[in-house]
Amino acid sequence: MKSIIAGPDFTPRTLTFGEVKCFSYNKDLKSEIAGKVLTKEDAIFMFRQMVNIRAFEEMIIRLRSGELVPYEGYKFSGATHLSIGQEAVPAGAMAALKGDDYITSSHRGHGHGIAKESYALRDMDKKGLQDFVGAVKFKSTKKDLLEQAIDVHLYRTMTEFMGKEDGYCRGRGGGMHIADFNVGHLGANAIVGGSLPMATGAGMSSMFQDDGKVTVCFFGDGASNNGVFCESLNMACMGQFADKGVPVIFLLENNQFGMTGRTRNEITGLDFLARRGWAYNDKGMHAEVVNGMDALAVRDAVSRAAEKCRNGQGPALLEVMTYRYMGHSLSDQNLYRQQEEIEMWRCEDAIERMKVELVKAGLDPTEPEEIEKQIYKDMEEITIAAAKSDFPDPSTLMEGLYSNSTTETVPAEYKTTDYNKEFVKDYRDGKGCMPYRRAVQEALTEEMIRDKRVVVYGEDVAEHGGAFAATAGLFETFGRKRVFNAPISEVAICGSAVGMAMTGMRPVIELMYIDFILMSMDQLGNQAAKNKYMFGGKAKMPLVCRTTIGGGKGYAGQHSQSLEAAATMIPGLKVVAPSTPGDVKGLLKTAIRDDNAVIFIEHQLLYGDRGEVPAGDYTIPFGKAAIRREGSDVTIVSYSYMANEAIKAADLLAADGISAEVIDLRSLIPMDTETVLKSVQKTNYGVVACQACTTNSFGEHIAYEIQNKAFDYLDAPVELVGAPDIPPPMAPTLEAAFMPNAAKIAARVKTMLGK
Repeated sequence: MKSIIAGPDFTPRTLTFGEVKCFSYNKDLKSEIAGKVLTKEDAIFMFRQMVNIRAFEEMIIRLRSGELVPYEGYKFSGATHLSIGQEAVPAGAMAALKGDDYITSSHRGHGHGIAKESYALRDMDKKGLQDFVGAVKFKSTKKDLLEQAIDVHLYRTMTEFMGKEDGYCRGRGGGMHIADFNVGHLGANAIVGGSLPMATGAGMSSMFQDDGKVTVCFFGDGASNNGVFCESLNMACMGQFADKGVPVIFLLENNQFGMTGRTRNEITGLDFLARRGWAYNDKGMHAEVVNGMDALAVRDAVSRAAEKCRNGQGPALLEVMTYRYMGHSLSDQNLYRQQEEIEMWRCEDAIERMKVELVKAGLDPTEPEEIEKQIYKDMEEITIAAAKSDFPDPSTLMEGLYSNSTTETVPAEYKTTDYNKEFVKDYRDGKGCMPYRRAVQEALTEEMIRDKRVVVYGEDVAEHGGAFAATAGLFETFGRKRVFNAPISEVAICGSAVGMAMTGMRPVIELMYIDFILMSMDQLGNQAAKNKYMFGGKAKMPLVCRTTIGGGKGYAGQHSQSLEAAATMIPGLKVVAPSTPGDVKGLLKTAIRDDNAVIFIEHQLLYGDRGEVPAGDYTIPFGKAAIRREGSDVTIVSYSYMANEAIKAADLLAADGISAEVIDLRSLIPMDTETVLKSVQKTNYGVVACQACTTNSFGEHIAYEIQNKAFDYLDAPVELVGAPDIPPPMAPTLEAAFMPNAAKIAARVKTMLGK
């Protein structure tokens, strides 16, 4: 950041760190009601959600053990990560939030989902509740509309756990992947720590949109020892966001164990993990340790943290100390702890504590018991109804993977009005040509003007303009609110983009080299690619990850690879690899408008290439290849930089009387198989050229498609020209031998044709 000057200062000093308050809540329900912080009805509702959570999970135990058999022939299936003992955490936290605030959850997330939706339903108007109740065939016998809605909610949660069509995610996600975007539940996550950067992104989205929402990220003590924890908290605390603050509460639900590893005195060297808040900003992230067996204490802490976030003082870190009575899953025999310890924690049971508080506040002692008894009865009926409901029809298997929508029309409120027009320049020469890198920059500029939800960030993309100067000028045009540097933290960059995309923004992120994509594959492969399908086809994922492939510059094994197949193998990602300046502009604009995650691959050796780029707004559709050169003797299929080498190979072959047709795929997923097959059917020969190592490359997939669908037309097996199966070497002599090129393509064609 040029605005900061940091000169040398070697003055001797001692750094000190601030306090972390532990268990400071000293009130009770009676005093909270007297102080009008809560009503008696609020407290009863909170208690009901705690019991709902426990009753729900105890039904799972009964189902798995065979004690409850909903119908003859029933077979139990699914993961069983229970949170029995931890009910005060979600119930207390949701009591402190607004109905439209966001949450992210973990694999142990039944309680988070049950409490989140219940409180959101409580905030709904009559029409919203009626629509919710009428969305499924299941009917509650309750008279009160809210109680009916909560019964339907519990039914939909249980049906999702069982993999049924009526589930929140249509059975695609199951118990570890429940979400409802309609109420801000951005999803439970089976990857430990997987939701942390997404929560950061959701908070960033609220900060940029100034929508007043807070995101609460539920994660466990095990996740706090994952690198993604450090990367996410660091990103949320970046100094460039300090003026407004990222409104996210990182709620560390410390149930004492990762899986079987004990957090304290075994796998960490800390008594309280909240100490780590002081590593990320000079406010210590307002870190606090909270009694997680007391729902009132949790509600109080989350309420205060949420207020700070809404006032621009976020983010916050809360460590909530709780305990899971059951194992990591029901297959866990608890060999790593003593029964005595479990019983000690049961003496602090959150539900029993809340019963006592309710009676002290004036409730008849029998009323909490009656509430509990009725909830268990209702839950059994709901569970049996869920078990008898329909599984998804196998014919719907492919539904929900991609969004079919784009932003061809941008609402007026999203049009950009605040930008520096002086920096918007036309870099075309007298022939209408410009460099590839300038075409990238022009596409980004036009889309950012068109839609202010588009933001650009990544490593060194601001004042520096990116490693290849493809974002040069954007910072000066749009300022730090729209273009900003991220830490060298691929997981946080990609994960935050997922969170932003799910909450109304359209981020364009940059990873300098595709080699670095391996650092981020959890977020791109397990989150960006899967969240729409896994959450029942509801999520939109309008994010673009720009990155580069290819060697030829002596950058060796970790900056020169062509790893596009790492992205093409994952369903849910679209993958684009343009070869010309005109295509890179049109395809990038298409990518930004698409409501799916797009891996947009540029090539290091193409940035300086000049080519014709039409002026003004235009897009190029995905899945439509370009025939760069027509021919009759052989078909050469390629993409990115190698498409240009294929054209050169066609020139070499023409000198020997061989007519080669060159097809530039442009987009890999979706792939224009039809154009390729028509060409091969005409020429009867197919050659595929890619810069990747041949084994398991995308080139192999292209060859398979030709061999599989045009076999009867082939006069010889399909040939694949690629790099040898070694990391790219640095030495010029070795790199030249490693790199496929026009001469190697032409030689392979001649061998194939026997010439």
